[in-house]
Amino acid sequence: MVNWLQKQIARFMISTANVEKNAFGQNGETLESDVSKVQRHTQGQLADSLINGEVTQEVLNLKWRTYKILKATSGVKSTITGYDEDGMPIVKTTKRNSKLGLKKIKVDEHDDYKLEMVLDNTEIALNTTDIMDSEHLSILEDLLENYDDDGNLISVGHANIGGNELNIIEKGDRPIKIKRQEFPNFLLENFTKKLNVRKIKKDERLLEFYVSTYPDEYNKNSKLFLSSVKKVMAGKKESFLEFYGVEFLTYKTIGAEDFLLYSYEIIGFDKIIEFNGFYVIKFKAKLTIDGQDILEEHKVDELEKKYENKDKK
Repeated sequence: MVNWLQKQIARFMISTANVEKNAFGQNGETLESDVSKVQRHTQGQLADSLINGEVTQEVLNLKWRTYKILKATSGVKSTITGYDEDGMPIVKTTKRNSKLGLKKIKVDEHDDYKLEMVLDNTEIALNTTDIMDSEHLSILEDLLENYDDDGNLISVGHANIGGNELNIIEKGDRPIKIKRQEFPNFLLENFTKKLNVRKIKKDERLLEFYVSTYPDEYNKNSKLFLSSVKKVMAGKKESFLEFYGVEFLTYKTIGAEDFLLYSYEIIGFDKIIEFNGFYVIKFKAKLTIDGQDILEEHKVDELEKKYENKDKK
C-alpha cells in the first residue's frame, strides 16, 4: 500500500506542475477574454482551482503536504509481522540505506573511480486518470498521513480533491535530462537503461550511460542507434555525443536519497567500452548541483509549524 501511495503522489506532483506554469507563465488569457468570464459556482474550491490552473493557498498547502508525505515514505518498507487480538495487522516499518546496494553493483575495470550512485532510467508512464478519479482520491484522502523518522504515522489531516476532469496527460518520461544546443541524430537518453556516476575528484565525475548491446524489437531506431555507437567505437564522430549538460532527479536511486537534483556540465567525451551485455558510453563532467532537495522550495512555513506542533487542520 505504501508503494501504491508513493506512485500516486509522484504522479500527482507532475500533474500539478502545470498549475504553476499556467499561472506564472506568459501564455495566460488576455484582459479582454477575462471580462467575458462567467462566475463558476465551484470557484474558490480546491478541485476547481486545480482544474483551472489557479495557484491558491489551498493548492500550495496541498502540494507541500503531498511532498512531505512522499519524502517521508520514500525508502520505507512495511512488513506485516503478525495480527493483534482484533485481527488488525501489526506492521513493522524500516528505512532503507541507499548506500548499501552500491557494493553489489559490478563495474568495468577500465576505470578505478569509486561508484557514487546508479540511476535507473526506465521510462515511466504517467496517467493522471489513475490518481484523479474519485475512487483513488478517496483512498488517497484516507492515507494522507505523515511518517516520522522511525516510520511511525503522524496524522496531518486530509485533502479533499474531486474531479474526473483532471484527466490531463498520459505520456512517458525518463529521469535523465540532457541539455543540447542542436538536435542530434539520436537521443542518447532514450536508449540508456541506467546511468552510473563515479567520483573522479571533489567536483569531477565520470558519467557512464549503459546501452544494451541487443536491439530493442519495439524500437525501430534501435538497430540504427547501435550501428551509430559502433561507428564511434571505430573512431568516427556521431552527433548523439554532442551535448553540454546532464541532470536528473533521484528516485529509488542506489546511492542517493529520493528527490534530490543533480546537475553536471560536460567536460568531454571519454570512451565507449563493451561490458556485461552493455555499451558503456562515458563522459567526464563537472558537478554543478550536488543533491539539491527540490521539495524544500514548496515549503509552506505556516503549515510546517502546524506539523511540528501536531496541530489539527
